[in-house]
Order: sequence, then structure tokens, then C-alpha cells
Amino acid sequence: MDQNTINGLIGGALLAYVIPKLSPYIDKYLKRIFGFLLNTVLKPLKGYFRNKRLNRLKEFRIMRVNNSAVTMQVVRAHTYFILFWGVIAFYMNLLTEPDFPAILDKSFVFGMFLTSPIYIFELLWLSADGKAKKLVKNRGRLGL
Repeated sequence: MDQNTINGLIGGALLAYVIPKLSPYIDKYLKRIFGFLLNTVLKPLKGYFRNKRLNRLKEFRIMRVNNSAVTMQVVRAHTYFILFWGVIAFYMNLLTEPDFPAILDKSFVFGMFLTSPIYIFELLWLSADGKAKKLVKNRGRLGL
């Protein structure tokens, strides 16, 4: 065995012995830090997110009894899906042009900015699709 292997084995054995001994102190320190962060930073945010969730649930309860609203949400999700694939086809067409790949090679940030509509339409589609699936699921609970 060479020296690096021996050093690795000794270091691993020391870590396996030391870490369990230090663990209670590390846990106490982390609990104090995370307790401070939870009380001062995250508790105000918790109320905000609970309020947003409550408003979203109220919106779902109102929309789920309206057939037109449920259908409109499903159509919106499909429309965003078609737009997403349309933008992908547009950019695939642009990639066949000789100038566009050269622009992407020059600056990564500018290239990401130019291709941002793909990501925007993907996020819109995923958001609308999730909302439509939840509406259809809640609609089924009504038994109508």
C-alpha cells in the first residue's frame, strides 16, 4: 500500500471516531442557529404563504362548480402546451440559420436571454396544467 492509501484509511478512522463524539455539540449549535432563523425569518413568511394557499383554495372552491371555468382552465393549459412546442420549433428553425448559433457561442448570458421564451412558456404551461389537474380532481369530488 502506498502512503496516500494509508493516510486515507487513518483519516477515515479518525473521522469515524471524532464525528460521533462532536455530534451533540454540533447539533446544539445548529439547533440554536436554525431556531433563530425560524423565529425571525421564516415565521413571518409562513403567514404569507398560508394566506396565499387559503386564497388559492377559495378560488378552487368557487371555480370547481362552474363547468365553463374548469373547461377554460383545461383549454388554457393545452394552449400553453401548444405555444411551448411552437416556440421550441421556432428556435430549432433558428438553429439551422448560420448566424444564430454564432450569437449563442459569443455570450452565454445573451444566449440564455434569447432563449428565455422557451422557459417562460414551459413555466406557464406547467403552472396552468397543474391548476387544471387540481380543478378536475376537485370537480370529481363534487359528484356532479
